[in-house]
Amino acid sequence: MAKKEEFALSKRELDVMNVLWAEDKPLIASEIPERQPELSINTVQSVLKKLLQRGFIEVAQIVQSGTVLSRSYVPVITPEEYAVKYVTSEIFPYQKMILGTGYLSALFDSAENDQELIEELERFIQQKKSQ
Repeated sequence: MAKKEEFALSKRELDVMNVLWAEDKPLIASEIPERQPELSINTVQSVLKKLLQRGFIEVAQIVQSGTVLSRSYVPVITPEEYAVKYVTSEIFPYQKMILGTGYLSALFDSAENDQELIEELERFIQQKKSQ
């Protein structure tokens, strides 16, 4: 079983990942605080190093940034893949305590629009049935 720490990201790590996920192109460290002003360049550089070590991002290329060469980064994992791995690592240890319908019940309890969620799930189920 995978350890929770393998998939859990800190708030700052998620902030940086959300910026990278929102872009269609690699970003250098200095571009991230431009998009997320509450992040300092020092924080971004530290977080990028951790994310790189943990395999959440990779260096896309070395680019010219002003007068210096800089690494540009891209995510290795999509937001959906992260969510599945994180939830799986959080829930599976407790699967004997929570039935499958318990997961759905918690999902509905936290949803802002139950009806929209129900319709989305119905479309998903129909799509899976037709495969």
